[in-house]
This record gives sequence, structure tokens and C-alpha cells, in this order.
Amino acid sequence: MTDIRSFTDTNRQHLNEALATTEADVNRLRSMVQPFFLTMGAVALLIVLLSFAASWFWAGLMIDRAQSASLWQMGLQVNQTSSGKVLTWDVNRLQLITCQAGSDKAPCLKIVQGD
Repeated sequence: MTDIRSFTDTNRQHLNEALATTEADVNRLRSMVQPFFLTMGAVALLIVLLSFAASWFWAGLMIDRAQSASLWQMGLQVNQTSSGKVLTWDVNRLQLITCQAGSDKAPCLKIVQGD
């Protein structure tokens, strides 16, 4: 009976040591892998944020270009001056006139020559 008991105790001790070693190895591996996942998550988040920022700036540029092209097709052009932005027009295509807007008179652009 003592042989079985000592064999069982010896095996239990070896298993406890193996379990402790395995737990230590798992904890060491976890401590090495966790910063990697945090870093990769931060990099992925940064990529997503940079993509959104780039899309936002690109969309703004495209909207400005579309507005400028649309104004240009009508004979209008936005110019930056020292006093701010001014709108100029092609005198061959547009003419400044006074219009009746209800009971008020307002300045208007009349299309002289259409495309």
C-alpha cells in the first residue's frame, strides 16, 4: 500500500510541477502576444482613421472641383482676392440686370448666350 501511495504522491508532485511549468509558459506567452495584438489593433484603427480622413479630404476636393466646373459652365468663376472671394462672370455669356423679386428689385444675371 505504501508503494502505491508513494507512487501516487510522486506522480502528483510531477504533475503539479508540469502544470506549474505549463502555466508559467502560458503566462509568458500571453505576456509576449498581448502587446502584439494591442499594437496590431492600434495599427488597424489608425489605418481606418487615415482612410476616413483621406476620403473626407478627397471628397472635399472633388466637391470644390465640381462646383467650380458647374460655375464655369454657366460662365461664372470664383476668384480669391486680398479682400476675400469674388464671383466674376463672362460678359459674353452673362449680363448683370435688375429683376423683380416679388415687390423688391434684386440684381440678377441674365444668360445672354446659352451652350
